[in-house]
Amino acid sequence: MEKMDHNDTQLAVKLDELNDVYNVSLELLEKSQDHDALLDALLGEYLRRLADIPGVKLDSNLEQYTDLDEKEKVRSLMMFAKQALLLKRNADISAEVQQKNEELLALTKKKEEANCRLENLNRQYMNMLGFVSHELRSPLISVLGFAELLEEGYLGSLSEEQTNSIQTISKVTRSLIEMTRNYLDLSKIENGELEMKWTSFNLHDDLLQELLRELEGQLGVRGMKINQQMHMDPADLKVQGDRDLLKVVFMNIFSNAVKYGSKDTVIDFRIENRKHEYLFSVLNRGKGVEKSKLDAIFNKFTHGVQVDTGLPKGTGLGLFNTQCILSAHGGTIQAESKEGEWFRIDIQLPKSPDVKVKVVKLPIEKSGFADIHDVETTCKS
Repeated sequence: MEKMDHNDTQLAVKLDELNDVYNVSLELLEKSQDHDALLDALLGEYLRRLADIPGVKLDSNLEQYTDLDEKEKVRSLMMFAKQALLLKRNADISAEVQQKNEELLALTKKKEEANCRLENLNRQYMNMLGFVSHELRSPLISVLGFAELLEEGYLGSLSEEQTNSIQTISKVTRSLIEMTRNYLDLSKIENGELEMKWTSFNLHDDLLQELLRELEGQLGVRGMKINQQMHMDPADLKVQGDRDLLKVVFMNIFSNAVKYGSKDTVIDFRIENRKHEYLFSVLNRGKGVEKSKLDAIFNKFTHGVQVDTGLPKGTGLGLFNTQCILSAHGGTIQAESKEGEWFRIDIQLPKSPDVKVKVVKLPIEKSGFADIHDVETTCKS
């Protein structure tokens, strides 16, 4: 009994001693500059101590030891050796994670640099596009003005063949003017330069009537007319917004209706007065758009169904710009269609938006460069 007590005391001392060595090893690991070298040294020391006992292996069956002191010492050494192995594995994993983090940081830096280059290229492209569009617009307007004077007979009578030729010139010129306007608007939106000028005005008297008069020439060429259904007093159609930009919205919508509608058909224009907003619907009869492609028509450079082959191909920007301008007014735009029969645009426009933004911005989900603008980088032009 006394011998057992003595053995127990001796074992306890040795275990405490080994435990102290283990704790010191952990402290050394925390302060070490080279974890791998220290772990190798610790593991080697544990294995050396274990080897001091004849016939001992790490996978030994401890039940073969009859001496309690030797048995517990082997158990302790095995435990510390396994702990050292675990520490080394953890250190290896930590080193691997650190390496992956460094690789990820390097890739992130490359992506930011690529985004900077892409943003600079996009800015240069949009600046050039805005300049070219602005310079083209003025002479095109002059060409259209003289073509209309000829068409209306102010500069003398024309033969039927001459009249048809002048009408073709007018159509193509109007299309080119629309194209340059869309590109100019896009360049301003991309560069954050399309400013909002908020005013209160009557949408019917100050915008729609003037716009419908301007559309008479396009409508006449295609034998079309607009059937306006206004379920309210025109004097009550008051809004807060940018008059010029909202004119761009309705011009784009009606121009598309004329362009993609069938000849000699009626365009339905309906206005509804709701509590806090107005609903405008413009429906044309023609080929329409496949249901699966309706959402895509609001993307940049997406074209609808080209009907009049005598016109240049559109920019695919009209509805994209329209959506950006409406979003700045707190409004929304949607499209519905029955392929082969009709196509309709629905616009919801608040009477008085809660937030009055200063510039028209790109919608994040629609812009190829929106993610670049939202990332804080130090790009240099």
